[in-house]
Amino acid sequence: MAGLLDKAKDVAKDGGQEGVLLGLTPEDAKQFKETGSLLKTATLVDKGVGASKENVGASKEKVPKKKSTPKTSIPSAGNDLNAKIGFILGFISLVLAVYFVWDLANWEGIIPFGLLLLAWGLTSWGFKQQKGEWNKNTIVAVGITFLVITAIPYFAAFSWEGGNVRASHFEIDEANDMLSFTLYNTAGGEASASVTVKGEEVWSKDGIETNNEGISTVEVPLVDIYRGSSIDANDHSALTYTLSISAGEYSWEGEITPELLDRTITAVGADMLPVTEQDESGNSGGGTGHTDTNHLGIQMKLGLGKENSNLQRSANPEEGEWDAYIKEISSDYTFTITISKDGSEKWNGGTTFSVNGYSMTSSKGSKSISYGWLDLELNGMETKEDINGQEVYYIPRSDFYDGDGCYKTTITITHIVPGGDSFDTFSSTNGFEYFWEENENRSDEDDYKAAVKC
Repeated sequence: MAGLLDKAKDVAKDGGQEGVLLGLTPEDAKQFKETGSLLKTATLVDKGVGASKENVGASKEKVPKKKSTPKTSIPSAGNDLNAKIGFILGFISLVLAVYFVWDLANWEGIIPFGLLLLAWGLTSWGFKQQKGEWNKNTIVAVGITFLVITAIPYFAAFSWEGGNVRASHFEIDEANDMLSFTLYNTAGGEASASVTVKGEEVWSKDGIETNNEGISTVEVPLVDIYRGSSIDANDHSALTYTLSISAGEYSWEGEITPELLDRTITAVGADMLPVTEQDESGNSGGGTGHTDTNHLGIQMKLGLGKENSNLQRSANPEEGEWDAYIKEISSDYTFTITISKDGSEKWNGGTTFSVNGYSMTSSKGSKSISYGWLDLELNGMETKEDINGQEVYYIPRSDFYDGDGCYKTTITITHIVPGGDSFDTFSSTNGFEYFWEENENRSDEDDYKAAVKC
């Protein structure tokens, strides 16, 4: 080894030419010159001088290779937003599918089936977005779950024996005064139906046929069955109307929707709103002028229905406004209206007003009732635009006003059974004390005096 190093020094002095004969590269010679060492990771082999079998053998030793790490597939990351969208849309589609299955008699079967497939697909897609890949087991589990859920309303409506009867979708046809309902008959054959009130059968019909899907629409005249409102003035049950259906060995019994037969008016009243105009006169800049309020008459709005004493109509009622909160009632009745002072009649509507459902008709005009309130707009009334440019109908002052005092409106209701007798007539009165003359003759220092209830 010492001889080898000596020769390396000579090579370094000679510019590296001898290094080639010794198996040294110019870079090795340069390293020895700068550092005095040839230590490297590789083994130097002297092929020309002093090479031994041991050295040659050592140079042939192989450095073990590192084993490569096997590649593993990493599933793509899920998309939480898309997953949520899929789940929400899937849930909505499922709810719609359940509803249409429950109401299958009125819809084509392809609609709930398509909604079920849509719900299945959207929910499965949501899981795919969440997990990053499709999963067969998840798709199958979702499909089975959805089938079970949608089957619940189906089996709730139909029996396992293969046939059943029932009724639903009760409605009132105000134009023809009919109660209608949908009859379902999967038992086969003709069906029979009857209505009872307080244990008394008031209507019946036999031989009701259905279409190929087992469905039939049945109409019942209100004049035959109506015996009074199903709900009293306090919203408690008053009468129960029971419908019974039978077909073969199958039968069904249920209550007709109470709200439909809640047809008795129990609260009426009137807004008596002053209609005014302002007349500015005098020299307002000098402090001697004033604004005169001229009262033209009153605008009438009638509340017809049921009063809910737990609710407030308005936190700040207008002058002349009736403060009752009215619940709307669809019914058939007539009414008359009068205005009196100190027990003496000062004005009347001049006609009888007829109400059919939510529509009022009379010889002096027609108008719809909205949310239990009717704007009284009659032929012969005066009109004036309000601050919003809307036309206001009002009873002229000269038609009823007889000096300051308490004016009361009385409304008399007479319920009518369509095609039958009248019943349950009652009257209701409310009013306000007006100070129109006092207001119009007040001094500048006096405040306007608003109407108060009386």
